[in-house]
Amino acid sequence: MKRRKVVLPPFGLDMPFEEALARFAVTDPREVERVEKQSKKKKPPGRKRKRKPSGGSSQVASVVDLRQRRMRKRNMGR
Repeated sequence: MKRRKVVLPPFGLDMPFEEALARFAVTDPREVERVEKQSKKKKPPGRKRKRKPSGGSSQVASVVDLRQRRMRKRNMGR
């Protein structure tokens, strides 16, 4: 049997070559090593932070409205 050759897509950048080259020239090799080591570390379980709900003050107002509605239902029967 013949093995199929795996063809990877060509590497693409979303920026001009000059900008990529300038960024590469300025990069500190120690920083790259540090980030690489950090990314390879196993993260402890349950480390994710809970996301804060977006919406700001309008969400607080809607919670108050729901609470008042619940109290009216309890007191008025509807």
